[in-house]
Parts: sequence; C-alpha cells; structure tokens
Amino acid sequence: MPRKYLPWVLLAVAIVVALAVLGGPASPVAAPAASSSVSVASSAPGPVPSVRKYDDPPMDESEARDWHLKIGHEACEEGAKRVNELEGLSPTDPKGMRIIGACLPHGNVAWYKCVLKASTRLEAGTCNRRFLSNAPPP
Repeated sequence: MPRKYLPWVLLAVAIVVALAVLGGPASPVAAPAASSSVSVASSAPGPVPSVRKYDDPPMDESEARDWHLKIGHEACEEGAKRVNELEGLSPTDPKGMRIIGACLPHGNVAWYKCVLKASTRLEAGTCNRRFLSNAPPP
C-alpha cells in the first residue's frame, strides 16, 4: 500500500520545493511607520519627466522611399565603420557591433546614405535615431 502513494508524495515534495525556490505568493509587508519629521508630500513621487523630443526634419519623398529598401550585412558593416570613425574609434572597434545589431533587422538605404554624408557624431546619431527605428516613416 505505501508504494501506491509514493509518486503522489514525490509530486507534492517537488511542488513544495519548486515554490520554495521560485517563490510563492508574496506575503504582505507592513509599511514602516512614518516619523513626524517626514511629510507625506516628500514621499509622493514627483512629476513624470516628459518624453524627450527631437527636432528632426521630416523625411522627404526620396528618404521615405529609401527607408523601405533594406540593406545587407556588408552595408551595415560599412555604416558601423563610418560611425566608429566619427566617434574617434578604429573602424573595426567592437563598439560598432551595437550599430550592426540594430542595422541587420532595420537597416535601410536612407540610413546608409545619411551615415555616409554625416560629418559629426551628432549627425550620425541623428541618422541612427531617424532611420534605424521600428517606427514607420511619417
């Protein structure tokens, strides 16, 4: 008779161990008592900062058309080399991998042309923000 219950006992033990390891339902934690020197207003969260807006120019017709033309990994690598050069790094610096990582799924001809024309880090960053995002062109 005890062998009949062994799988159920093992299952129950496994569940208890899993809950102990992964954490069960959260137990309510008592809030610390507020002292008289701390005001309620100081503990309230402040206003949420506004979303940062950039004054990027809207895409013109040719940029919107080029935004839809995807590029291959070779062009992504060349664009990343250009961004590295503008940031004062060697063209093959591993920091360019983040650009390649964004370029492979979202890279397009508009970004590539923009990065090749960029003459400063700021301009290259603007190219990345405008053309390597998930958002559709305006």
